[in-house]
Parts: sequence; C-alpha cells; structure tokens
Amino acid sequence: MPTPTMQVFDKNMRRVGTLVDSYDIQRRRRINSDYELTFMVPMTSEDYREKIAIKGHVRDERGQFYVIQSRSRSREGKKLTANIYCNHVLFKLNDYKFPYASYIAEAYGIHINQLTDLITAATGGRFKFVIHDTFDLHDVKDFGRGTCLEALNKIIQMYECEVEPDNFTINLRKKIGTDSGLQYRLKKNIVSSSFKDKGESLVTRMFAQMKDGRTFIGMDASKLTEEEQSLLSDVPGTIVNGKLAVNYLISPYAQYWASDSVPFYDGEIIEQDIEEPEELLKATRKALREQENVTLEVTVSTADLFKIDNTEPEPHLGDTVMCIDPAMDMNKLKARITELTEYPYSRDKHSEPTISNVNLRDYADIISDLKRNKNIINNLFSNGKIRTEVFESFAKQAVIDIDNSKTEIKYDQRGIVLQDQTNALNQVIMTSNGVVLTTDGGKTARTAITARGVVAEQIVGQLGNFVSLVIGSGNNVTKINTNGISAGNDDYTIAPFRVDMQGNVVARSIKLTGQIDNSEMNASDIRASTVNASTIRGSKLIGNEIEGGIITGALFRTAKEGRRIEINSNGLTAYNSSGGEAISLGQYANGAALLFMDNGSPRGSIFGDSDGFHVGNMGGVYIKSTDDMVYFQNEINFTDATVSGLKLGVENIENLGDTIRELRNETATLRGDMYDDVIVNATFDPSSRNLKLFSRTRTVATVKIPAGTSATT
Repeated sequence: MPTPTMQVFDKNMRRVGTLVDSYDIQRRRRINSDYELTFMVPMTSEDYREKIAIKGHVRDERGQFYVIQSRSRSREGKKLTANIYCNHVLFKLNDYKFPYASYIAEAYGIHINQLTDLITAATGGRFKFVIHDTFDLHDVKDFGRGTCLEALNKIIQMYECEVEPDNFTINLRKKIGTDSGLQYRLKKNIVSSSFKDKGESLVTRMFAQMKDGRTFIGMDASKLTEEEQSLLSDVPGTIVNGKLAVNYLISPYAQYWASDSVPFYDGEIIEQDIEEPEELLKATRKALREQENVTLEVTVSTADLFKIDNTEPEPHLGDTVMCIDPAMDMNKLKARITELTEYPYSRDKHSEPTISNVNLRDYADIISDLKRNKNIINNLFSNGKIRTEVFESFAKQAVIDIDNSKTEIKYDQRGIVLQDQTNALNQVIMTSNGVVLTTDGGKTARTAITARGVVAEQIVGQLGNFVSLVIGSGNNVTKINTNGISAGNDDYTIAPFRVDMQGNVVARSIKLTGQIDNSEMNASDIRASTVNASTIRGSKLIGNEIEGGIITGALFRTAKEGRRIEINSNGLTAYNSSGGEAISLGQYANGAALLFMDNGSPRGSIFGDSDGFHVGNMGGVYIKSTDDMVYFQNEINFTDATVSGLKLGVENIENLGDTIRELRNETATLRGDMYDDVIVNATFDPSSRNLKLFSRTRTVATVKIPAGTSATT
C-alpha cells in the first residue's frame, strides 16, 4: 500500500501529480488566524523541478487546498533542499479589492448576510458563505475600505463569529469545535507540556467611553443585570435615585482578586463608533467578561492515539478539552484548542495543540492592524498638515447644501433666526452672546460661537501654522504651538511630555503597543516583561524575563551584596548572606576547578587536569549515598592509601563466597575421610595371630602375622 501524501495542482486547479518525495509535512491552524502548511522537498527531485510552482496548489488529506506562496532553498554540502510554504485558499480574499461602489460609510441594523453577499459579489461568486447560527443585527460604519479579507475580518469583529473554511466555502459560526470529552491526561497521551497563566491583563472594574467622550452615566439602572446592580450597589454613590452615577461595571470576581493595596484592577474601553448608552453598556459587559479571568495557555505535545486506534477521539481546532496533570497545576483544567500544529502524514510525530481560555491573536495579525492604521494616518496627514483631498467630499457637499439652502429670516427674543424653509428644525440663531447652529429648533447647539470660544462637533479643514491650541488649564494642560506639542505643564521646557518641530520626543512614561523599526534605544532605565531588539544600550535593564541566544557582559549577579551568585570572566562565585565566598567555579590550568569555602576560607576542591580528576579537602572527605549504594567502577588503586574501619561482606566480593564454600566442602570431605580412615588404635589376638587396626568409626585393616614373628602392641 503506497504511503499517503499530498496531491499537487497548478494555478488553475488542474491536477499535476502526487508529491512522492515531500517530507516533514506540517500544518498549523489558529482560530480566525493562520491556516498554513509547510513541507520539505529535495531540489533534485521531480516534485520540485516539475510539479511545484509559485501560486500553484497542494491538497491535504482533509481535501483542503493551499496556495504555494514561497520556496526557501538551502544547501548543506551536496544536499539541496527546498522548504515550501503554503497558506489556505481562504487567504486569496486578500487578492480581491473590495469595490468602492459597495463601500458602506454608515448603516443601521444590518444582517450579516448582507455583508457576506457583498464579499461574494466582489469575488465574482468564487467565495461563498454559509451562516450556521443566528447573529443579531449590527450597525455598520466604514465597511469595505480595503481588501475582501479585511472586510471579512471586520465582519468577524462586529458579529463575534468564528471562521471554518472549506476551500472556497466559508462557514461562519458563533463558536467552532465541539466538546466530545477529549482529555489530555498524564501517563496516557501527554508526552510533554507547558502551562502558563498570566494576570497582566486582568481587569475587575471596566470603565467605558463612547463617541465624543460620552458615557452611560445617567442611564436607568434597570438596564443592568441583577448581578451588576448588586455589585455596584456595594460601592456607595454608584447608583443614585435609580440612575447610574458611574461609567464602569464591576466583575463578580473582584473580591477574589482584591488586596489591601489594590481593591480593583481597572481597565477602560473607548468605542468611538458607539453613540447609544445601551450599546456602550453591552460593549463594556463583553470587554469585562473577556478580561476578568487570568489568561491561561497550555502547550501540549500529545500522543496521537487516533492514528493507531480509530476509537480514540481526534483533536480539532476549537474543541473543548480537559487537561489532567496535577504536578503541573492542571487539575481538570478545561479550555479550548485555539491553535493546532499537526503532522498528518507522519505516524511518529504527534499533534501540538495550544489550549487557552482566550483567542490569542497572532503577531502577524497585530502587525497587520498596526500597518493598516499607520496607512490611514499617513493618508490623513502629509508634512504635519491635514490633506484637503481627504475632506473633498465633505467640502463639496457643504457648498452644495449652502447653495441650495432656502432661508427664512425671523426675529424673536433671542435675536435673528435664519430658518431652513424645507426643515424648520435647521436654524442659525444670531444672538447678542454668540451664534448657534442647531438641527433641533434651538434645543441643543451643534455648533456655537461665543466670546469664550468655539464649540463644534467637528472641525474640518486645515489649521494654519499660526494656531496655538490649548486643552485644559493650569499645568493640567496639553498645548500645540510653535514650540511643538507638550502636556503636563504650562511651560514647554519642563513639560513631562513634549515633541519639538524636529520630531524629538521627551516623555516621562510611555506605553508602546506594536513594532519599532530600525531604531536603537538608549536609556538609563527600561522596564518591560519582554524586550526584542537588535541593540539596547543603557545603564540599567529591569524586567521579568531576558530571552536571547547570546548574552555578553562583564558581570552578571543576582544581587549587589549579601547572598548572591556572580558570573564574570574568572568564573562563577556564590556568596553567603554575610558576603563571604561559599562556592567558586572557574578555570584551573587547562581544565576547570570547583572550590568550596567556609566564609571565604578554602575547605575543599574539585578540579581536573591532564593527570586526572581530583577531589580534595582541608578536613575529611565523605562520600555517602542516603537512599542507594555508592558505586566504584573500573580499577581502584590504594597504593598510597591507608585504609581503616573497612567492613566487607563476603557476598559483596565477586566469587569470594563461592570459593570459601568450595574450601569448606573440601575441608569437610577431608575431615570425614580422616575420621573414617585414620588409624587411632590397634589390637593383636595371639590365638588367631590377627593384628586389627581401628579408626574412630570402624576397623580399617586386619593383618595376620605368621608364627615365629613377634609383634609389639
């Protein structure tokens, strides 16, 4: 039976053949993220020379097509190999530009099918969608600005769905995977595992803002759930006269995580696309639910028992599994498979699932979002000025509205009222204290100009370089003027945050999320959980973890003084709590030496040189095993040694017991022979002339002595 492997197709999905020489086939999938497949192939093979082409396709054992995106070639002596990278045909959506005609600037109560149909139409019907669950209607803003893949990601974000692609058919569900009772259990199918829980993003009190900095303060408390009302009621002043007086929700786990110094772990969401308090409440509730628990992540190397036993369950992406390994603190830990690395054609390689209670975003996804946001910002601004073409449609419409206006002039106690004849609610009211633009007959002002300043929902256009912008008062202020941008102090020169016209930034505290390209960091103090950089210069680096291939330096130590370990060019030294040397490990001649000291005074040493391995001590040397034997192997030389107190059991010396037993047997035999045969007495009978010789047990011999012969008894 031939070994199963992948089928290969050309760019038009026509079958080319079978990849008979491919090996190290690995498939990696992540929920709503990567779907990639890699494999190796010899460059001298027919597979590489005639079958594999960029933008061609391969099909795996699940029947899924992957696009060949890259071929990485490498040489090891005479061995030439190529590493082939493919991603799922789903990502061909990135090759389709979403048409401008289908772009949605703003729409309300949109069904998910309406948006997926737009993507299907944009791809000429190539991609189709199947909606398996019922999704609530959603308000849509700024949909379809980029590619069809970006549009799909927008749908996933808005409707909170998960993708399960079947080639060109995309299945959308609220949650993929099942709970079929799959377990990863020690001594059954766990080969190795790692378990990490993180509390960095833990939030037990979530604040919220929506468009224009508004909140749900003042909303009727009946909109809250019973649990939310109960938790807020425990904090005085949160609900007043049945109305919400705060813009946050509290987690039911808040008391569990609270401490004397930190009663709540605070977080905040700012949703500029939300305009209704109830929608903001739902978003806050969802955000708190996602962050009120510690993040768990388990990486397991498992034995794929299903490859040899069809009754064993096979893991799938999104499945809920239970991990049982008490020594690793995994006591029936239950979570979902958020990432799955598989080796479908290798029976000796096993799946590597990542199990987590959150959908961890791939680094490439984050960078993609950052790049998109960066492009949007670059499109809005050019050389520090707002590009007018971005607002061309707005300005054009404004001119049209003004030209088409039909105005009626009225006078009342406020002043002069300019009223739209087609819509009486649209008014410009000119009073002695200012000018008001309103769209509700004067109840509220959309724009107001008074002696104290200008209030407007939007300022559209270009602000000249003569403008000085001040937000706040006193030293609690942000300023933009000819010096640059500053915040935190009225005086630019001492403001804790400032950016000058040359782009130089001074900041007391800064939090970066994303990527820093082609830069060096020079600082006296850097605090971070993880720093990835080609060059970091400074006098101090403080963090939770340092990870890298090579660390070079003059001195590494665990503390400045007292009990510590130091590593320098001389070796490694351990100090006791008094600062005295306890252990040192360093070089000796052409070998190494380990020196044991008592508060700095040498006591014992272990070193190796060309003569051998040496163990010495100022006092006695004790070799002892508490739970087992002490073993000496090969030859042992006691030439220059004096041995005392040596206790050797006969059975512990090889063959000695057998030898002694043989000697005992021979001695016993000899003794028996002597007892039976050695003559110890004799008698003479004169009448019979017989001389009898006796041993201890018997008559040994009888000798007849003829007459005429004398015998002496």
